[in-house]
Amino acid sequence: MIINLENSQELQIIINDIEEKKFKNALEKIKSISSKYPNNQILFKLFANIYFNLNEWENAVKYYKKLLNFENKKYGIYVNIGVALFKLGKINESIPYFKNAIKEKPNYYLAYDNLGISYLEIGKFEEAIQNFILSLELNEENINSQNNLIRTLSLSKPKDANRHILLKIDFHISKINNEFKLKNNLDEHNIKKILKKSDQLINNLKKNINFNETQIFRNNSINLNCKRHFKVFNKFNIIPKYCFSCYKVQVNLSNVVDLIKLYFAFDNLNLKNNNTRKCIVETRDKIKGNYKGYLYCEDLSDAETVKKIVEDKLLNMNLENHSITIKHGCSEFYKSYPKFEKINYEGKQEFEYNKNWEQKEKLVDDDEPKRINADKKIWKASLRGLNLSDILIIYNWLYYAKATEDFSYKRIYEKEIKTSLTIKSLLIKQLDFRRQQLNQW
Repeated sequence: MIINLENSQELQIIINDIEEKKFKNALEKIKSISSKYPNNQILFKLFANIYFNLNEWENAVKYYKKLLNFENKKYGIYVNIGVALFKLGKINESIPYFKNAIKEKPNYYLAYDNLGISYLEIGKFEEAIQNFILSLELNEENINSQNNLIRTLSLSKPKDANRHILLKIDFHISKINNEFKLKNNLDEHNIKKILKKSDQLINNLKKNINFNETQIFRNNSINLNCKRHFKVFNKFNIIPKYCFSCYKVQVNLSNVVDLIKLYFAFDNLNLKNNNTRKCIVETRDKIKGNYKGYLYCEDLSDAETVKKIVEDKLLNMNLENHSITIKHGCSEFYKSYPKFEKINYEGKQEFEYNKNWEQKEKLVDDDEPKRINADKKIWKASLRGLNLSDILIIYNWLYYAKATEDFSYKRIYEKEIKTSLTIKSLLIKQLDFRRQQLNQW
């Protein structure tokens, strides 16, 4: 048996594969030599690293736990075990590992961030906020913790708004909204004032925030599970069964000022089913229209009712140009299944779900980890009212408008618009197309 594994050529070949991200090659090679080096710390570390990068979470946990018997500094291993358990849907089980990492290394900001994410997943919002703050106090440049904290504030407000400057700004922005709600926040003059006051608050940070969101949601407490449905579609090119009952009311707008007005209207809109709604700037490749609002409906009848309510609302909003339609499912489905786009308002739809697709959907679902009830994601309804997240997304919209030469933004925003790295990267390959769309009205 070769004793000195550290200096062996076979080990170096495996390490080279890992560095080149050839993880499957590395795994085959390490398996072929592992029997020669039983209970070897180096191999345990390599196995753990490879399985982690291959998203083979159970095996990653297995080898990281073996490593705990060898390593003196365990905090990094604890975090990796916690992340792997989270990926396995074992959210509550992940929490003690992040806490162990913090106990060993109290200034390990990454552990606080991951602990916050675990708490957020199971609806412990106060604990999530607390840990995102602790992470930022250790590393104020940690963009993940910053964005996680800002997103969480759209779902829950902390007991103490003085705990961190982002909490203070969010609190005072919500006060601005309350002030203008009484006056009419759909008026362009008031929108201009809201943005100016928000600017003054955000300037207290003395740094730019690159918030990587482009859509403002007002969710209800029902999880539409769109990520899962697109996973089914992208893997098998089939439309999930759920999507056949999904209808949405879509509002198309001609400029960014009207999009901001629609955001305020959606925030104040009271509907029987509290339908999930969102306002977006379009960034999908070759999808027509730049500014849109969506309201998600449980069936066609609900969509027709919501459309009528929204139509009446739009009439009083002084919009330049707009259209409102009912759409079936998502636009991405239409290329593969053109008949799915057609809607029969009188009865049975022309294109129906293929029952043979059920088995393929099951394959996707079987791939997902099964969670116990205590680990299931808490889907909380969004809070109403303007918040820091909304303002930062509106700033992204303003940059989008400037980049696409929609100069309507000048009516409500006089300052120089700061570059949004998020929007810049999304538009880099479709700027000409987006400018053309602006002139379609």
